[in-house]
Amino acid sequence: MSFTSEVKVELCDIKIEKTLARAEFAGFLKFKGMLEIGKNTHLELPVKSICAARRVKNLLLVMDEKSVAIFYHEEKKLKRGKIFLFKISVKDINTFLSKLYINTPGEVKKELFEDPVIFSAFLRGAFISSGSVVDPARHHHLELYHNKIEILEKIMKKLENFFGIYGHIAAVKYGYRFYIKNGNMIEEFLNLIGAPNAARKVHNVLLESRIRSDITRSLNFIEANSKRSGSASLKQIKAIMEVDKEMGLDSLDPELRDVARARLENPERSLRELGNLFDPPLSKSMVHRRLQKIMKLSEKRGRKL
Repeated sequence: MSFTSEVKVELCDIKIEKTLARAEFAGFLKFKGMLEIGKNTHLELPVKSICAARRVKNLLLVMDEKSVAIFYHEEKKLKRGKIFLFKISVKDINTFLSKLYINTPGEVKKELFEDPVIFSAFLRGAFISSGSVVDPARHHHLELYHNKIEILEKIMKKLENFFGIYGHIAAVKYGYRFYIKNGNMIEEFLNLIGAPNAARKVHNVLLESRIRSDITRSLNFIEANSKRSGSASLKQIKAIMEVDKEMGLDSLDPELRDVARARLENPERSLRELGNLFDPPLSKSMVHRRLQKIMKLSEKRGRKL
């Protein structure tokens, strides 16, 4: 099962609240519905999955719409697969659409966008009927498709102004798509429309990615530090060996001699770790100054390292 299907199954299993049923059905109707005006005026709503068909049927039951016929067929020529077609007969189309926050020309009323809960129910219907989201383990992409740009622009503006979710609109074949590429914002969108399990999966993928990134940065930092400290340690050891060869370490002042021997015996330790070997401990700067004096003695012998 694709991640899109997982999300839609989760959304279809949400308990239907009577106060939100019409807003959710409006999402289905606005994104996939068709109005047939004639002797027998009716609305047609095609959906492609069993779970979506079950959701639409239950929404209509909660809305107490009884004049509904359901047809099933497969479109092999266009490779669209299974199609469940709902035909809803209505006596007064204006009244019916008005209850769905839609005007007769098909324009969505502003009331649908004023209440966040109603708006989220509308988005849920829109996503089930015409949305998709890529598995977050692959990359981050969620989108809604519509053949007209106006409704997508309204959705985009609402998401930006009230929820801080930013997306873009692009023209595609036969219509437009509103899409979100940011993983955190996809997580917020999924929570908004009522898919917390899917949102949690996105969150976990983002968290794992951040952890891997942090570990990589830490390893790179440690490696870089090791290379720098290793290079410095090598230069110090060469200088100490040169001084020992030319002068002998016993000829050095006790404080330089002790640091020189500590470095020879502990080539992998940092300056701070070397300082902690002494009693009382030496500071990092004290160890550094003493090693620098040894290196200068080596340079004076004509063997600059």
